[in-house]
Amino acid sequence: MVAAVALAGALCLRPSPDPTPPETDLPELGTELGQLPPGSMKAVADEACLHCHSADLIRQQRLNEKQWTAEVKKMIGWGAAVPEEKKDALVAYLFEHFGPDNDRFRPVVAHPLGR
Repeated sequence: MVAAVALAGALCLRPSPDPTPPETDLPELGTELGQLPPGSMKAVADEACLHCHSADLIRQQRLNEKQWTAEVKKMIGWGAAVPEEKKDALVAYLFEHFGPDNDRFRPVVAHPLGR
């Protein structure tokens, strides 16, 4: 028990790491994130999805057609504005660009503002 308390005390006394990360060429937070790719349903996807999600959240997906169908249905249930007659075309757009073979997504790496 004494050894555990001594170890915990020693860990607390360790100097904390430098809170300032090294200078980099990273963009600052607030950098514009990725956009959805061009296509006949981009405007519908922008309107239906980007009120709640960043495009990067969508762009990183790798869902099959059945999964995209379920996802669109779920999001419509939560209030996404997708006209009934455009639902299948939106699923096709999402599947085409963000299906299981999607390997195009690269996250934005940024550092905090004020550096």
